[in-house]
Amino acid sequence: MKSKQRILFGCYAMVLAIIGDYLLGYGTLGTSSDPDAYMGISWNVAPDWRYAVSSVLGFICAAMFAYAATELLKIMETGYGLKDSKMYKLFKIANWGGIIYFAFIHIGICILPVVFNAGMEATGDIPTAATMTIRVLKSELIPLAVGLVVCDLFVTIGWIVMVLKGMIPVKKWMLICCPVFGILFGQLLNLIAEGLDSGTESLGWFMLYLVCALCLTEKKEIKAAEAE
Repeated sequence: MKSKQRILFGCYAMVLAIIGDYLLGYGTLGTSSDPDAYMGISWNVAPDWRYAVSSVLGFICAAMFAYAATELLKIMETGYGLKDSKMYKLFKIANWGGIIYFAFIHIGICILPVVFNAGMEATGDIPTAATMTIRVLKSELIPLAVGLVVCDLFVTIGWIVMVLKGMIPVKKWMLICCPVFGILFGQLLNLIAEGLDSGTESLGWFMLYLVCALCLTEKKEIKAAEAE
């Protein structure tokens, strides 16, 4: 396959991630002003199958993303000479972080609502089930937070700087095609309905890989055509 087709696997991976995100997040938790809401949150029991499917999609997403990321990084190094750039190295760390973390993060978060469901099944008491869930979250919090910083924040910083400095042939407005801007967009969607932000972080990755597939492979393909 051509480089463009390989990098587009990152987009296909993120479509699966978006589906998995909504299976995980939509209708599970939400802020609430109801006086009966525990800790200001509406705690909802959703079917366990949603989290099982979401975990499987996370594994498939990670494998497809790895295929796309290795091709994208190769193009950036050989086609654009970015190997020694600090911002590219930050971008590279983030992508390798995604290869390693995406499946773990997905499964780690999926465990939490399953724990809540189990607590509700055993006790029928929201405060008890929520306390169990928070207890498990505390044990996962550090790796989850590290994954968020390494993947989403590092790739966003590297991407924005590379675009602004013209290190890659991408239009300046496309700097918003990254995970952090996806998260911010999700907060606007939450104003419409709680939980609509579930897939927007993955949407940011989708847009980033779509831009790279469309813009960064053209130079390589032109060189290949000239060589022929």
